[in-house]
Amino acid sequence: MVQWNIDITNFSSSWNDGLAFCALLHTYLPAHIPYQELNSQDKKRNFTLAFQAAESVGIKSTLDINEMARTERPDWQNVMLYVTAIYKYFET
Repeated sequence: MVQWNIDITNFSSSWNDGLAFCALLHTYLPAHIPYQELNSQDKKRNFTLAFQAAESVGIKSTLDINEMARTERPDWQNVMLYVTAIYKYFET
């Protein structure tokens, strides 16, 4: 996600501040994600915006906002499942 200067190297720590989710969803739903206003330190807001944007088109969140905001290394399998759901919705 070069456009937003996000380095994604895995399905765990690369997604731990919510910015990668916001960047991914901004690609498809730019009106829902004010990307320029986001801050990596405000994890809860980032996750909330991303999950609400996804839910607005029917993609149910399988991740817990509080748990994601609390941990530095979220469970990679859970992150991958959610990213897969986003991909399937928009790309298939």
